[in-house]
Amino acid sequence: MQTLFYFHESDVYPYRPINSIWMLIISSLSFLLFISIDRITKLLNKTTKFNWLRQNTLLSFIHACICSILIIIAVLRAPEMFDDPLSHINFFNYSLIAFSIGYFCYDFVDCLQNSTSSTFAILIHHVVVLAFLSHILLRTRNLGYALYALSLEINSVFLHARRLLRWYTPISNQTLLKIIVDIGNYVTFILFRFGVVIVGLYTAYVQHYRLDRIIYVFTVCCVSSIGLLNVVLFYRLVKNQIRGGNQRKKLRPDEDQILMTDNHVLLPS
Repeated sequence: MQTLFYFHESDVYPYRPINSIWMLIISSLSFLLFISIDRITKLLNKTTKFNWLRQNTLLSFIHACICSILIIIAVLRAPEMFDDPLSHINFFNYSLIAFSIGYFCYDFVDCLQNSTSSTFAILIHHVVVLAFLSHILLRTRNLGYALYALSLEINSVFLHARRLLRWYTPISNQTLLKIIVDIGNYVTFILFRFGVVIVGLYTAYVQHYRLDRIIYVFTVCCVSSIGLLNVVLFYRLVKNQIRGGNQRKKLRPDEDQILMTDNHVLLPS
């Protein structure tokens, strides 16, 4: 009879590491997938002048939609992961995280090659996210809480849809859709941005004895910085919402003030 190995004595689930070669395979396929989607959408949109910001936002929207659907499936497939997100392991959740790593790699390269504005902060953010998620997969540890973090993408669906709606939908059809998107944006922002940060900090405090000291400090710093950034994002979102009803400035691409965080683009309305 095989003896089960537990990473920590408090673990609910036994430790069954997944070979890191799967991280390389899945993330590479994801990277190639988004390159293909980028080329296909450009071919389908030949009638309008190419705009990198709009293209990048569209790709981010597509990733957010796919990731959100996969997260819902992950929860429905294995609700038991909530019993102990730190030690729960399955290949589907592992693959979902690797899929997002592939997208973040694609977005890193895309911003580096094509962005016309300063991308230093964006690139540093992507490096931190990639390091954090890669460490989780290399150790096959903390998969559940990584999905908590990726649930931010549910808000990103509405955050990006707000911009895409303005760019691609005729003005006469925007009213009802805009109301739905705005409501969804605020609700999911509070639930999946502020909520995830609160849960993350609380969990880090409660579970600190189960984490390596360096990982604990790194996690707290990352979650805290995201929390502060979310406050800024929410302020800008409300400010732009109020101002957008009274005036809309026509910004040239080189004048756009862009705030990008975890591959999200938020522009003044």
